[in-house]
Amino acid sequence: MNPHIPRSAVHTWSEQIGEDLADHRVAVVRLLKDNRRLSRFVEENAASLEGAGGSVCQWLVGVVIRIFELSGGRMRAATWEQVRAASARVQGHVEGLLPFDSSFPDRARAVERRQAHILDEALYNLFERTPKEGEVALPPVEAAKVYLMMWVATEVLDENWAPPVGFAGEKAYEFSAV
Repeated sequence: MNPHIPRSAVHTWSEQIGEDLADHRVAVVRLLKDNRRLSRFVEENAASLEGAGGSVCQWLVGVVIRIFELSGGRMRAATWEQVRAASARVQGHVEGLLPFDSSFPDRARAVERRQAHILDEALYNLFERTPKEGEVALPPVEAAKVYLMMWVATEVLDENWAPPVGFAGEKAYEFSAV
């Protein structure tokens, strides 16, 4: 397992991407195309989401890929076997995370996850942050489904990511609020 990308960096990049959509949109779209197996998995599963959930999910997975890119290093292409294995690992935790209510983020944080700070940022944005004007707030069940797909994507990406030489990541995870 790789060192964790620091929470402060994850949050800063997430905020920058959200504030400068035009600057990052091309990169996010390119990264989704470059990670075709993973984006295909997300597309297929996002089809079951209601309302804006599908497009929100695809965008947020693209943001996760962008965070890995901003961290530097190299990224290998994911295999279908990796995507299926990560999906099975995440699905194995779903029963313990139910119900998808306001305490879902606390239960999700209690589970060991790769790149937990990325997933903490996802929980923050999906469940805890007050939406800005014009943003869509997903219902808790849909937000949880988006989070689970982001978790699968993060597992696969971390498995294929080689941090840059001298990467100053965190060896141990400790929850840190924004």
